[in-house]
Amino acid sequence: MKREMAWLLDLYPERDRMVLWFITESGERRRLVQPFAPSFFVGGIEAKPEAGERGRFLRAVQRAAGLELVGPASRLDFWTGRPRRVLEIRVTDLGRAKQNLIALADRFPALSYFNCDIPPETLFGYDSGLFPTARCEITHEGDRLLSAALRDDPLATQYDLPPLRIAELTAEGVLIGKRPRLRALTLAHEGQAITWDGGAPEEILTSFRVHLERIDPDLIWTTGGDSLLLPALFTLAQRLKVPLGLDREPSVTRRLDYGGRTFMSYGRVLYHAPDYPLFGRWHIDRNNSFWAGHCDLAGLVEVARVSKIPVQRAARRSIGTGISSIQLDWAWRHGFLIPWEKSRPEGWKSVWQFMHADRGGLVFQPLTGVHEDVWELDFVSMYPSIMVRENVSPETVGCACCPPNPDVPELGYTLCRRRRGMTAQTLAPIIEKRARYKSLRRKAEEAGDERARRLHDHRQDALKWLLVCCFGYLGYRNARFGRIEAHEATCAFSREKLLRAKAIAEENGFEVLHAIVDCLWVRRPGARREEIETLRESINRATNLTIAIEGRYAWLAFLPSRQNPDIPVPNRYFGALEGGKLKYRGIEARRSDQAPFIQRFQKQLLSTLAGAGSLADCRRMRAALVEPVRQAEAAIRFGEVPVSELLLRRKTSKAAGDYRNNAMTAVAARQARRAGIDLHAGEAVEFLVVNQKDADPDSRLRIVARLRPEDSHDADFYVEQLHRAAATVLEPLLGESLDDLLGVKREPPIRTQPRIEQPELFPVQETV
Repeated sequence: MKREMAWLLDLYPERDRMVLWFITESGERRRLVQPFAPSFFVGGIEAKPEAGERGRFLRAVQRAAGLELVGPASRLDFWTGRPRRVLEIRVTDLGRAKQNLIALADRFPALSYFNCDIPPETLFGYDSGLFPTARCEITHEGDRLLSAALRDDPLATQYDLPPLRIAELTAEGVLIGKRPRLRALTLAHEGQAITWDGGAPEEILTSFRVHLERIDPDLIWTTGGDSLLLPALFTLAQRLKVPLGLDREPSVTRRLDYGGRTFMSYGRVLYHAPDYPLFGRWHIDRNNSFWAGHCDLAGLVEVARVSKIPVQRAARRSIGTGISSIQLDWAWRHGFLIPWEKSRPEGWKSVWQFMHADRGGLVFQPLTGVHEDVWELDFVSMYPSIMVRENVSPETVGCACCPPNPDVPELGYTLCRRRRGMTAQTLAPIIEKRARYKSLRRKAEEAGDERARRLHDHRQDALKWLLVCCFGYLGYRNARFGRIEAHEATCAFSREKLLRAKAIAEENGFEVLHAIVDCLWVRRPGARREEIETLRESINRATNLTIAIEGRYAWLAFLPSRQNPDIPVPNRYFGALEGGKLKYRGIEARRSDQAPFIQRFQKQLLSTLAGAGSLADCRRMRAALVEPVRQAEAAIRFGEVPVSELLLRRKTSKAAGDYRNNAMTAVAARQARRAGIDLHAGEAVEFLVVNQKDADPDSRLRIVARLRPEDSHDADFYVEQLHRAAATVLEPLLGESLDDLLGVKREPPIRTQPRIEQPELFPVQETV
């Protein structure tokens, strides 16, 4: 028997036990196993005595391999908080748990199933308290883990990660489909890279395995590893019968997946590549991980720790999966039954109630134009703070234990005053932890410690995304504890508090230029920071929320719609904060469908303007702002811009054969299909516009795979895009059209038919 300190690296199920990989303080990588047989529960069986239904169910459980009948049990019902009688069934074969559950549910659909479809590795974390990268004192005998005593806390802000050996894997060749061709493979580690360029695939894979075993990395980074690289390597290895050694687990049977999945989210078609995690070490694909892309490894590990989801699974799942796991962990620890599927329908409402309730956050129409000396005030984590302080949670809205009381503004919903809601209990520690990270970030910044500043910033950013998502998850149709009334109540509180903040600002002599959900922009000539601080404190007291001063803008431009200059756009603006910091939303520099050259050009224009302390200063920079436009236009026309800087990246919304138009995305998708690349709906395609005026749609652009050396870009198209980006910034600031600034004279368009004035059938009503 041996006892030592170690960090938990990876875990996964194997029949009736969990396999756990640890990194010890002495640097050893240990594979240990521990028996694990969780239980799930079935409700409603006692109410089914007729026609032998109960007996048939019990016999079905007894006949199922991998299930063991335990007997009657009592667990808490989430909605009422009262005990409920259920039947407990133990899972003795983790590999068969899902198929057994589906078989039972298909045969006995009228019963209720609880605690049954949580991934075993995550459930093991709930049950044992262990979480990814947790530091613990382990006791083991041989390969058997006897105990793992935690010496860590998922809510800690100061913690050490295990000493990871990190490698990067890249490849070249045709990696798509079931017949990949590998041209080159590179494995990089600690600043050194080994490249296999050419040669037989068998030799490449054999030599790769030898070097991988020598390095023995804990983490392998890839870019496109889930969608291209790992499927190609596993396919080649199976075809050539060459072991790869990517997994530390000695005998892993893989089922290759080339498809991934397409789904809808907030009206957008998205694509999720297939998962290719490794067993015993981590594989993280930057292209298939929101967390790694936005918050780096530090943020990803932070999410895995607080949600108790293994790092590789957390990397490939949505923000909602993280916040859901935090809630499920809380329910498990407190003895509540976790429903298999959402079972709480939306309550009935009259049309009048529905009109009042079915609204989101409050958005004002901004005063378009350029404004000087503007202050921005932001509510800190507004929605999560409302849920915590007002006790808004699915089970507290309209509770049965409290007398009716109009606690929620506008809607009149009652909020429970006897029971602290799940949402409040799970979010409060995250809000507090994020505040501590932000404090640590400020201290690191003041001390000039850039490494610590980035670390704390990535961690607080990860928690910010969890907090942002928790509000939407209240009303998500598949959330187990979701309830639309809780979502509506949070929105109602936010509207009331933003209106109160606006009223307080106006009472203090400030003009409110714009307000959107949780922030507002105010202006009063000559206002000092002390007066803004007084305003902030007044809003804090009146709303029972924390509002912070985001900063003072020397100048700020709110932009109108491109289609109609009389209509303002709430989330389209740019401005210069004190200290030279820029903030911009909704313009070309933030749009993912723009060419990188156009984005970089607009950012350079804004950087030039960052030092301007007033609108007059901006206009004095006229020459310095106009000349870069001419230079960029010349670079486009004379072919001085690399092709990679002109590629457009667009996401497909359907399969290539389903398009019925000749829009650029449709043409690019059809080109890709002819080139042997079957794009799934939601996948991105990159292409170069070569002749936008060509009558043949297929000749207007070239996808990257079909680009030829003689292909050149359509200069007129890209110059038009350039002028559009330049006009967005220069026209409102300099007060002239871009044509006038460039000295371009254009003939007015000739109308072939007289304009016919149409009667205004539905007059536009101005709204706040």
